[in-house]
Amino acid sequence: MRILISADVEGASGVVSLDGCDADGCLAARRWLTGDVNAAVEGAMEAGATSFVLHDGLRQGQETVLLDELHPAVEVVRGRPIILFEEADLARGYDGLFLVGMHKRGGQGRSLLPSMVAEVRLNGQAVGEPELAAALAGAYGIPTLLVTGDDRACLDVQRWSGGKVEAGVVKYALSRGTARCLPLIEARERIRTAARQAVERAAKARPLAPSSPVTLEVEFAEREVARRVAWMPPLGYDGDRTVRYTNGDYRQAHRALLAMLAIATSPLAAGCQNA
Repeated sequence: MRILISADVEGASGVVSLDGCDADGCLAARRWLTGDVNAAVEGAMEAGATSFVLHDGLRQGQETVLLDELHPAVEVVRGRPIILFEEADLARGYDGLFLVGMHKRGGQGRSLLPSMVAEVRLNGQAVGEPELAAALAGAYGIPTLLVTGDDRACLDVQRWSGGKVEAGVVKYALSRGTARCLPLIEARERIRTAARQAVERAAKARPLAPSSPVTLEVEFAEREVARRVAWMPPLGYDGDRTVRYTNGDYRQAHRALLAMLAIATSPLAAGCQNA
């Protein structure tokens, strides 16, 4: 069994904030994330999984996992900025997806979605990074088996999936930058157990592909940012802060989202805040 892993440092065990960290992230936070990944791999191997590939770059292309501490069974895709996944690798095929270190919408510190994005809605439902990752994997026929991170992120994924994803909660979000964190030993045991159960259930798992046609809406915090993003055809625009894109293929919708974020964070939209 081949497992695809997406990992995000903000939702790792013990991490509550990355404020003040340098571009490479805090060493301790990266070590804790690596430990969470290792626990998921160990649990999966107990249930028979044999191959693992981690796409390292969820934090806007920044590599976070420590290779010299990573489980030796894990291969890593890294390099140029990877947003959620490197799609060329997804086409190789995997038996399941693990989402490790996920955090509630709005995040704790920096995240995939820039602060200028107020909300993303997929077919009318508000979603965060975990759901977007699960949807993209689903478009390639890959079922999501496991999510770990804070309680709100895990609950969101379970609700969105109809309870079809195993969850390993490692901390309880209290507010932005504050969480009640489990001891690392307990958090890793939760991850290991959930990963083992996820692989044991894998034969019944189905990809979480959104119903077609897919409509992806991005609500920006500032109207002027949305107006400039809406210059990109063929986006719809509500005249205020929301742009939308509809396509029968989620993969195209995901690429449109990346293009929107690229424009929103480019010099084209510079100086739009509070304009």
